[in-house]
Amino acid sequence: MAVLQLRAPDGRRWTLKEWIQGRPLRHPTHPMFVHFPIAFYLGIIVFDVMSRITPNSALVLASSYLFIGAFLGTAAAAFTGLIDWFGMISGSSKKGLATRHMVLQLAAAAFFNVTFVLRWGDRGAAQAEITWIVLEVIGYAVLVVGQLLGGLLVYERGMRVSTGGAKE
Repeated sequence: MAVLQLRAPDGRRWTLKEWIQGRPLRHPTHPMFVHFPIAFYLGIIVFDVMSRITPNSALVLASSYLFIGAFLGTAAAAFTGLIDWFGMISGSSKKGLATRHMVLQLAAAAFFNVTFVLRWGDRGAAQAEITWIVLEVIGYAVLVVGQLLGGLLVYERGMRVSTGGAKE
């Protein structure tokens, strides 16, 4: 069986929305992207804490550049998640949970955006500032809670999970 289906099961061409959702791949795209910002944001914190233990400007610079990858991953995850969110039934408990998930993820991104702006001018410093680390840890904590809600949406509410035709 081919990995990529060039046409929908009914023979028509896929819509742009269906491409963004990953339907031709038979796999939702949003979960493909969420892992990157999670890993990159954690890497930022680890490098910054390491730079406090052993001052090294390469660690601070590396974590500063990790922000760029994290922002790209966040943009992809947010865009694909938003496409899914718009397709949800208004007023449903799933959409309410998805909305809380989205708000927390955007709040976490805001913490990291503020940190990025604060640090960019000092990206060659030998040590990360404590303020940066505090903002990053708060942002990551918010991110984890938002991810928990996303997990509940998928694993408890069955959103975007193939159930083999079972009724929700």
